[in-house]
Amino acid sequence: MKQNVLYLLVCVAMVFALNGCGGARSGGGAALAPDQVKALSDFPDQNFNARAYIAGMGGENRVYVWQDPAADLSSYRSATLSKFSGRLLPPQASFPYEPYIKSFEGAVRDSLDIKSGGPLRIEGNLVECNPGSRAARYLVGMGAGKVAVAGVIEVFEPGKSRPSLRLYARDTGSAGGFGGDSAGMLNHIINVLAVRLTGVLEGRIDI
Repeated sequence: MKQNVLYLLVCVAMVFALNGCGGARSGGGAALAPDQVKALSDFPDQNFNARAYIAGMGGENRVYVWQDPAADLSSYRSATLSKFSGRLLPPQASFPYEPYIKSFEGAVRDSLDIKSGGPLRIEGNLVECNPGSRAARYLVGMGAGKVAVAGVIEVFEPGKSRPSLRLYARDTGSAGGFGGDSAGMLNHIINVLAVRLTGVLEGRIDI
């Protein structure tokens, strides 16, 4: 009996460990200055480092957030949404990223109620897009073979080369019969992340 209880406790602990990285910590004190934080432009192609990027960021609604303490984004009434990129995604054989980059851009555009053509520039990047392993999800379970997606939005004020606002969100999935459909789960997570990111973004900009 004791062994069964111990086994259940270990299983529960593993589930929390596997799912605990999807959110963001809240709070965080004073924001770091722009020269103390990383921007996407600091990373070479196909070499994004999530741990380095989120260093110094706070959390809001399961999104990591950093805003330049000197920036007042609420003074802007419109913005330009640039074409999204996937240049930081790692090489992955026989898996096309482009449909998911377009899906992420489309989901953000659909979720963001914004007046277009303004001086504020919004850039988006898909920085993780892993279809996982359907076989592992079906045969192993317990979080094995998870699908994982992470997206970044950076906001640039006119004349500035460093972002005044950085947002990062990540989530995973492993649901579905017989291991689930990887493409379907990827697109579902992309839509969820787009809603989270734009929700925080709209709270920072008066649009």
